[in-house]
Amino acid sequence: MKLFKTSLSIALIMFLAASCKKSDSGTGNSSYPKQVNITYRVSSATTNSLASITYDNESGGQVTVNNPTLTFTKTITKTVNKYNIITLGYFVNPAQTVKLEVLINNDVVKSQVYTSPNAAMSYTFQ
Repeated sequence: MKLFKTSLSIALIMFLAASCKKSDSGTGNSSYPKQVNITYRVSSATTNSLASITYDNESGGQVTVNNPTLTFTKTITKTVNKYNIITLGYFVNPAQTVKLEVLINNDVVKSQVYTSPNAAMSYTFQ
């Protein structure tokens, strides 16, 4: 009987220890859906304007801005789910050096420099 009680106590302690495991997200706020501020930023050292910029809006559709002046910045507030994808792209002719950036809650989460006449990048919420 003493062995049974000891085994049961050890099993109970192991169960409690396993149930107290922390999430490995590291962010402290990884629950979805969540509301975020998304900032799209497009800049260039070689041109002052582009033919167009396309980005995802609050409702999941795409917006195209024709002949935008650089530096272009647009901030939206959107409720996102885990694995939602947002995109940002541009078109210019002739090819120029263009930098695309996506910021989530004022933190740069993706940044890329392109030297082609058109390009796009995406960001997936983790």
